[in-house]
Amino acid sequence: MITRFESSRRRFLKGLGLSIPAAALPVLRSSPLLAAGAPVRLVVLFTPNGTILDKFWPSGTASNWTIPEGGILEPLMKWKAKMNVLNGLHYKSADAGPGAAHQKGPVACLTGGHALNGNMNGGNNSPSGYADRISVDQYIAGKWGDVTRLRTVEAGVAVSPSGNRHAISYLGSNQPVFAEADPAKLFTRVFGNFSAPSSSGAAPDKAALQLLAERKSVLDYASGDLNRLAARLPGDERVRLTRHLESLRELERQISPTTVSGMGCAPAAPMAAGDYPAVTKAQLDNVFQTVSCDQSRLVHLIWNGETSQQTFPWLGIKDPHHTMSHVGDGDKATHDKLVKVNTWYAEQVAYLVGKMDSVVEAGGKTMLDNSLVIWTNGLGKGNNHTRNNIPYVLLGSAGGALPTGRYLQFDNAHNDLLVSILHAMGLRDEKTFGDPSLCKGPLPGLVA
Repeated sequence: MITRFESSRRRFLKGLGLSIPAAALPVLRSSPLLAAGAPVRLVVLFTPNGTILDKFWPSGTASNWTIPEGGILEPLMKWKAKMNVLNGLHYKSADAGPGAAHQKGPVACLTGGHALNGNMNGGNNSPSGYADRISVDQYIAGKWGDVTRLRTVEAGVAVSPSGNRHAISYLGSNQPVFAEADPAKLFTRVFGNFSAPSSSGAAPDKAALQLLAERKSVLDYASGDLNRLAARLPGDERVRLTRHLESLRELERQISPTTVSGMGCAPAAPMAAGDYPAVTKAQLDNVFQTVSCDQSRLVHLIWNGETSQQTFPWLGIKDPHHTMSHVGDGDKATHDKLVKVNTWYAEQVAYLVGKMDSVVEAGGKTMLDNSLVIWTNGLGKGNNHTRNNIPYVLLGSAGGALPTGRYLQFDNAHNDLLVSILHAMGLRDEKTFGDPSLCKGPLPGLVA
């Protein structure tokens, strides 16, 4: 089905005498699609097992704050003026319903609800099911309708398409939306015309190699149109288009287990399923290209899911994450390892927001300015399984809806944050989200 957005974009390209697939292009400032201003996007990033709170929370006042020396948020300090750090938000909705702590956090994160009864064991002999209601991203998608080709996009790193510890997005009660953990498959879903075999590590068969030998890149067959488009753009947009296409081409090469050259096909080593940093980068690039090409404005990326036993040998850490997160506060060596792990995740967030902040859009604002990027977790602190004081970092102002550069302290159910997100996304009439008994309204002072 061709959406209204896709149809209007095609009419724009046709008016230029071009037949470029819309998925190949960023939204350029000269496009009439931006006549009313750049689009607003929501990107949610989820990491597991809690954080190290004494190295995470800033100190100071709302407008004059610092992070602790060697703090987890150091990689994001370049964007301090475009950031809000929120303390004192609690997954109170998860106090209801069955399940273990590591199930309750992901279930509540975007739904503001709780788990249904079910048979998924979360580790304490308290089985549970999926969430009892829709998540905020899918709710927004329903309100916005078909403004983009894909209403939502879900990316994952080392996640499984099953279990309530691996899902944060829900179409409704007992309707999880699982993330795609294979970067090549996600690229195919978003951009199409990409026929690389799975990056799971399996060798491509002869038929797949033959297909790749006969098929060019999604960008190759549009090269003539792209060159004609570039010639018609003003200088700054021509540079942006060139950089965008180079980035898209590099992502295509990065996730493909083969190299296509002319009529030949030379197999190359596929991306190993266990290459966590490489898969992370590929998925972050997928997220960036998705919003840059305006294929979706509602995207999330989930690392692992709760109780992740991921190791981090590139950081010199061979201990499993979940095991480390249960160690007592007095174990300084493990404490320091967990700080390194969470700082590494902050670096990945910084990589994405850096790319978004480098793209200037209508009115001189950047893509980051016109977006709301949220980094959060399934727990506050891992070794006591608390669902209080969940770490929330917000980057970007959603097109000016959120004043930024602040460290804000609350004592609220995080349902009020979900209401604030609805307001930032233009749904100002919404008064509650999730469990209405926990809603006081939007968080005071967060949204302008």
